[in-house]
Order: sequence, then structure tokens, then C-alpha cells
Amino acid sequence: YPPEQTFDGTFRWTDGDAQIDLQGTGSGVPLKLSLVLHEFRPSPLTPQPVHIDLNGRDVISFTPDVQLAAYAFDLPPIDQLHGAVSLHLRSDVFVPRDAVPNSDDARPLGLFVDRVQLDFGAGLIAPPLWTWLLLALSVAAIFGLSRAIGLGTRPGVIASVVLLSAYGVAITAARLWIGYYGWWIAVSIIGAWLIATRLRKAAVREEGSVVSSAPRGLAYVLGVFLAWRLALIAVPIVGADVQGVRECCPEVLPAPVASWGEAAFNTWYRWDAIWYGRIAREGYHYAGPREASNVGFFPGAPLLFGAATRLTGLPVEVAGPIVSSALTLLACWLLYRLTLNETGDDGTARRSSVYLLAFPAAYYLGIGYSEALYVVAVLSAFYLARQGRWVWAGAIGFVAGLARLHGALLIAPLAYEYLRQNRWQWRSIFKPQIIGVLGAPLGVLAFNLYLTAAFGQPTGYFSPYFEVQTLFFKGVRAEAFPTFPLTTFFNYLGGLLNGAPSTESVAVMGALTLLMILTVEVWARLPRVYGVYMLTVTLFSLVGGDLISLPRFVLPMFPGFMALALLGKRPALDRAILILSVILQGVLALMFTKGYWIA
Repeated sequence: YPPEQTFDGTFRWTDGDAQIDLQGTGSGVPLKLSLVLHEFRPSPLTPQPVHIDLNGRDVISFTPDVQLAAYAFDLPPIDQLHGAVSLHLRSDVFVPRDAVPNSDDARPLGLFVDRVQLDFGAGLIAPPLWTWLLLALSVAAIFGLSRAIGLGTRPGVIASVVLLSAYGVAITAARLWIGYYGWWIAVSIIGAWLIATRLRKAAVREEGSVVSSAPRGLAYVLGVFLAWRLALIAVPIVGADVQGVRECCPEVLPAPVASWGEAAFNTWYRWDAIWYGRIAREGYHYAGPREASNVGFFPGAPLLFGAATRLTGLPVEVAGPIVSSALTLLACWLLYRLTLNETGDDGTARRSSVYLLAFPAAYYLGIGYSEALYVVAVLSAFYLARQGRWVWAGAIGFVAGLARLHGALLIAPLAYEYLRQNRWQWRSIFKPQIIGVLGAPLGVLAFNLYLTAAFGQPTGYFSPYFEVQTLFFKGVRAEAFPTFPLTTFFNYLGGLLNGAPSTESVAVMGALTLLMILTVEVWARLPRVYGVYMLTVTLFSLVGGDLISLPRFVLPMFPGFMALALLGKRPALDRAILILSVILQGVLALMFTKGYWIA
């Protein structure tokens, strides 16, 4: 058999190498080698001895059973092994045709290895210097965290003692675990301490919405929007000589831009825009798990694109960007008004709209994607909820639920705002206005009911029947859900640092880092309802275990742009944000038009 070929979950190796990396978690105790294997020797043959060499020296010999069984052996302590450690398992290989009567099987058979595992044996480990350093930093950080959140000195001492005890148990009983995970436990504690310190310094804001008499700034927003839209048209023209790639899902071949119309519309008709366009023209269909289908896309955006196509007679690849662009202009105005109401500062309100359009993934707002509709729906729901207009907030929230699965998450911030406005009286949940809180999840439920009726699946979008189609587009992976949030972060960070960086991986890590920083800043600078929204969506993304498309999922996180606009009061920081954002958007937008997957 080829090396590491799988048969019913058992690895049957006749040749090949396997590498095991042990973290530097200490020395002074022996290593334990655990094997699960068996010898395949049909009658009249008998099992043959297995020899294990350690760095060329024969250290173990034993005869395994013909049935699968576990075996454990002691190896020398790790401090006696320097550099690469080579374990060589040797056993005779036979050909049944040559050794078994009446057999025509010409395959080489013999030792079947199911598992090879290395661990530390019994004994007290001597942790290396980096483990002690992490422990010291963790203890100091947890003590500082206790003081930063107002618990005082005594709880800080108790928390430090508990942490020391936990580390002691981990070093004694779970050595490999602390070796692999001790560093990010320390980073998590230190991060929590820094965040708590930042929030403690934040000024306490009045929860009520500020109604400002400052000018609306519609002309300013319109001017910025037109400049942004013209820049998007110029991108594929300026980059006409850049080589494109063959695009998949569905397949699109690179093509030159031959007219202004193609630069404005056709060249942006890629990736998910094609799926939305097909739904707008033909509706939903599902032909089984082996064929790509469109049931993974929510109906809000294609409903609008289809209506615009029928009303104007324009093709969907033209109608989609026109509708999205109009919605983006509305989103900029809503963000301007909402920021103005919350801060009372016209300059901050203007910067928030500029930062939204300058964001590196903002080009998705001007093409046939669902981003523009979803951003407008989220902004409108918050704008109306802050004014106490709950019926309208619920209606707009319903649209958000029809636009994207994440729309259901609006229930958390809107519920917080509803209860705050009703002075946290639990009886308020029985008032008719509660529909404003439930509108968004009802939109998601409505799409599920449609899929149930159309395809006979009781659980709709979440049915295993659609698993192949929908898991790719949910922003979460079923096999990865749930995942500890920081595990997701460090998994992606490790993948970026240890592998060959791709445009997508760099964009995802950049977006995730920015999202986490802005979540803290929103919590510190804006009314709590916005912090609840940011925290809810951020945690949902991290718990999902998969951050596919995260750069464009940051766009609806509008409180982040409000907080960024407050930071941008410093002219130097404002210029740095704009220059970096515009350059990145230009590069990513050009790559998108050339067929590259970005988000």
C-alpha cells in the first residue's frame, strides 16, 4: 500500500515517515512511546518480531499480536536526546502469493500501525525558562486585572494563588497541555488586563441619544460618495494590464475591460454577485449535494436586484451595482446622522462616513453583493431604536434578517436598548413594542420557512440536506463550532506565521485584529448598546471557528467607524487612516476584478 493510506480508520504503513514535534516543556523525565498496531499474518504464518531503533540504536524488540492492541515503552529522558530524534519501526514484510497456499495476493503486507504517540513519562518535570516567564507575567496580569475591574487587592491575591495552583497541576499532570497552550493562556490574561485598564480610563457616557442641531451634511456625504464611486470605475481601467486569474465557483475567465460600462458594472460581476444574480433571475434551486446550488444565500439582496431588473429592463449585472450604490449612499447618510446624534460633532460624523467608504473592503458596497442592503438595514434599525420607534425598528430588522444570517444577532443589542429604555422592567417584554427586538430573527426564520416549504426540509437553512451548500456561506463551519474565541484567533495567527501568507490570510488577520481593537474602543467611547453589538458579532465570528469573508463582514460593524472617527480627531492619525485604507482598497479592489478571492 502507499504510505499512510487509510483503510477503515487504520493507517497501514509499509514505508514512509511521520514527524512528531514536542514542545520544549522541560526535561528530567523519560519519554513514553505508545503504539497501537497489529501484525497481519494469516495461517499458517505467525507474527514476526518488531524492532524499534532510536537514532540508529536498537532499544525495543517485541512480538505483537495478530489483533489490534496497544503497547507502551519507556524511552530515555528528553534531555538526553539532542536535535532530531529518529524512531524506526522495523518488521518483516511478506507477499501472500509467495507465503500462503492458494493466494494470488501480490501486495506487500505485514505491520499495520494505527497510532504512534509520544508523551512524557512519570516524574516531576523541570520547566524551561519561558514557562517560568509566562507564569510570572500571568500572575502579574491577573493581579492587575483584579484591581482594574475594581475588585481590590485581596481578590487579586486569591486569583494569583489560584492561577499558581493551576499551573502547578498542569506542569505536574498535564505537561504537554501546558506546553502547547500555556503561552496563549498568558496572552489571554494579559490582554484582558490591558482591555480592562483601557475601559477603566474611558469616560462614562450618557446612555441617552444626543440630538444635535448641527447641519446634516448631505452635500458633503454626496460628494464623498461620488468620488468613491468614480474611483471604483477607474480601478479596472488603471489596472487593465494586470494579469487576471481563472475564477471558480462559478468559473469566470479573465477578460480585458473594453468600455466604461464594463469598468462600472460587468467587470465586478464575480463570485457571490453571480449567485445573487442567478437568484434574482431564476429563484432558488437545489439539485443535490454534488452540484453547487444557491440555497446558501439569503434572499433580501436578490429580491431587490430582481425587482430593479424587471422595472428598468436592465440586466442584473447592471441593476445590482446601481441598487447597491444607491443603498450605500443612504448608508453613509444614516451613519452620518447617527454619529452626529451620538457625539454632537459634525467633524466626527463626516469622518465616520469617509472611513466607511475608505475601508479596504468597502468596494463590496458598490457591487451586486448583499453588503449595502445589510448595512442600511442595521443602521436604520439602530437609528430607529435609539429614538424609541420600535415597530419601525422591527420592520427594518426583519429586512436585515432576510439579508444575512448575522441579522439574527441584532436581537442582543436591540434587546439591551429596549430594556434600558424601559428601565430594565421585565414586564416590558410583554408590550407590543417588543416586536422591534424580534424583527431580525423573524427575518431569518422566514427564509427558513421558505426553504422548508420549497424543499421539504424541516430545519430549513440549517438542514444537513443543504450542508454542502450552506456551510460554505454561513461564516461558520459545523465541524468547528463551537470554538473557544481565542483559539480561533491564535489558529489563524499561527497559520499566517507558519505557512506561506496569502492575500486572504493577511486580509482576514488584519480585519480580525482591527475588529477586536475597535470593539474595545466602541465599548469605551460610545453608549453601551453599540458595544453590545460589536461584542456579540465579534464573539459569534470567533466561536464559529472559521473567519472566511471576515474583511467584508466588518463593514456592517458601523460603531467601529464611529469610534475610529473619534480617534481621527488627531490630524496625523486621520491622514494615516485614510492613506492606508485607500491604498489597500485600491489594491484589493483591483485583485477582485482580476478574479482573485479576497473575502
